[in-house]
Amino acid sequence: MEKKLRKVVFPLFLLCWVWTLGCKPKKEEKASRISATEEGIIKDSQPSTHQNRWVVVQDGDSTRQKYQEGGITYFESLLVKEKRIYNTFYPLIQDAFLFEDKFYLKTRFPLDYSGEIEFTFPEYPDYVLTKIGDQAYQLVINNALDLNHVLFDLHYLPSETDSLVRTDYSFTHVVFEE
Repeated sequence: MEKKLRKVVFPLFLLCWVWTLGCKPKKEEKASRISATEEGIIKDSQPSTHQNRWVVVQDGDSTRQKYQEGGITYFESLLVKEKRIYNTFYPLIQDAFLFEDKFYLKTRFPLDYSGEIEFTFPEYPDYVLTKIGDQAYQLVINNALDLNHVLFDLHYLPSETDSLVRTDYSFTHVVFEE
């Protein structure tokens, strides 16, 4: 039994050891990644997450920006030749549940913005949207017995001093997967 175990374990150990040696980055590669991360800008489309949760990717004249927390993206933006082309916000869903025939959802935006955000819900026109904080909202969708996802149509209207641009886009929040 012990000989059979050695025949299996030793080759497996050897394979893992050789694989880890081949996967280690070279010293120059590691140093260039560290210096790029310290600068806060990653070049040649190699994204890297930073301590302040911002990811910036530069590729030629374009710069992509993302704000992420816990692997979830809450803001994206594209700049070309330092001019903002688009920006999108995604809310943090704090609470969502069905009760009787109504769907309740509380959400907030983790980043500050100076403009106005407007929502519509084209698939469920019978809803009430209430602002409950600076960047927090409560949604109640009536007659939601068949609801399994919520389609948000979001419109961002920048303020006069805003560096962000007007944006209209949609995204879906899945309530139940079928």
